[in-house]
Amino acid sequence: MNSGPATQVVPMTKRILVVDDNLLLRRQVRTLLATDQSIEVCAEAADGVEAIQKAVECVPDLAVMDLVMPRMNGLDATRAIKRLVPTVHILIFALDVPPQIEQESKQAGADAVLPKAQAGAQLSKLIHSLLD
Repeated sequence: MNSGPATQVVPMTKRILVVDDNLLLRRQVRTLLATDQSIEVCAEAADGVEAIQKAVECVPDLAVMDLVMPRMNGLDATRAIKRLVPTVHILIFALDVPPQIEQESKQAGADAVLPKAQAGAQLSKLIHSLLD
């Protein structure tokens, strides 16, 4: 009995929106994530206003969101994105993460907070822990 060609299970690609006002940092995050075949950067944004627009357009699985940006900060953008696209996970990505910032981030709807200094070692791992 021939059951046809074997089907291969292909893991779904996790779509990531990278939001930071620093172009160099956005490129570094993109390069870091490019080493993981299961992650695709679907869009980039330079501020909170653009982040909301990109989140609605590409409906990412997760947004890596800077905290301090022009026009709209990461907390306000997180609140708006969670209202408009509630399935998006948000990872706040900040230079400094004192307990107050972590608490405010969670209250805004963020799933996790990561200091930028830990990105190399932790970013991909944290994305997988939030999405798997």
